[in-house]
Amino acid sequence: MELRGNLKFVLIVFFFGILVGAFLYHFIEGWSYLDSLYFVVITVTTIGYGDFYPVTTAGKIFTMFFAFFGVTTALYLFSAVSGTIFKKHVKENVKQIRKEVKKERNL
Repeated sequence: MELRGNLKFVLIVFFFGILVGAFLYHFIEGWSYLDSLYFVVITVTTIGYGDFYPVTTAGKIFTMFFAFFGVTTALYLFSAVSGTIFKKHVKENVKQIRKEVKKERNL
């Protein structure tokens, strides 16, 4: 249960960061909300097409910090999701092994 709570928290932080980043790029760089969101997603996923890039000093400074935050949060989110899936898979396997061991002991 603790991992699921952690996963929810990471999802909230990740999507909140995406939205805040998009709003800030909208105001700093003057891009549309869609272009700002697009840039944030491209930055966080480390794709970096290069079709959008900050031209203001404030935008460049913000990008340096946002890239560290966004990529780190995205990697942690990926880790939390894969950990949740792995934990569920291990629990199912342990349950199955216990059933088999119990059957063997009864024979």
